[in-house]
Amino acid sequence: MKILIFLQYFFIYLRCSTRLLLLLVWLLLSLITFIIFRALNIKICKSIPRYFHIGFLKILNFKIHLVGNIHTEKPGLLISNHASWIDISILSSLTNISFIAKSEVAKWPLFGFLARLQDTFFVERRSIKAAEQKAEINNILLKGKRLVLFPEGTSSDGNRVLKFKSSLFSVAENKIENSENYLIQAVTICYKGVNGLPMSRSERPFISWWGNMDLMKHLWNILTLNSVDILVIAHQPLENTYDRKTLSKLAWLQVSHGLGLALSGRPRSLNYKESIFEAIG
Repeated sequence: MKILIFLQYFFIYLRCSTRLLLLLVWLLLSLITFIIFRALNIKICKSIPRYFHIGFLKILNFKIHLVGNIHTEKPGLLISNHASWIDISILSSLTNISFIAKSEVAKWPLFGFLARLQDTFFVERRSIKAAEQKAEINNILLKGKRLVLFPEGTSSDGNRVLKFKSSLFSVAENKIENSENYLIQAVTICYKGVNGLPMSRSERPFISWWGNMDLMKHLWNILTLNSVDILVIAHQPLENTYDRKTLSKLAWLQVSHGLGLALSGRPRSLNYKESIFEAIG
């Protein structure tokens, strides 16, 4: 019995150590390639972050199942729920995209550095900067880029979607010039299974990272997992004919209803018109 327990822990540590080594090598190779390609102004440089995230998830054996299509024909905002820092890799592996993040992220070891390489726009929460930041985001969109927004303002336990903060939706509301050229699409991320079995509420802390959870312990927990199944639902794009509060509520309804459907085993891409009367009324 003791031998079996020893072997079990031995193989867990072996798997974790191997994955950690592979991740470090993959990160180093990706950074070197990115720096060289950017210095030589090679266009594929913009896609290197996506390839890095694809490889990152592959090493961890995270399997993404996409329902619907992520639209790339226009610049705009991709709106998502936020349960873990892994959400960044999930969305980045599906399309070339940058992020809107709180300014504190820029100071985080390694994460801040990687965020800057992916052209993350850092937002200060002081209202005095709101107008200036709104103009900067608008300029980024005018250049044809797409940005991911996590409007919950923080990460959650993955079992529910927190209410969205509507302030950053103002860059795409109907009052803004050129807003008709932007595309707003909501996506739902749902962590569905772990080690080939359905994930229970008690197991979500292995993936979700929120509050005052210890990051290093959280990283180690992830390395110990055999596999994780992730469901991503890309909902139908929203029309830019509403003010920011209505846009925020419509997106929240799509994302939260999408999570409920995913958790109940009935995932599907939602059209915002299915819930428009609830949002406006």
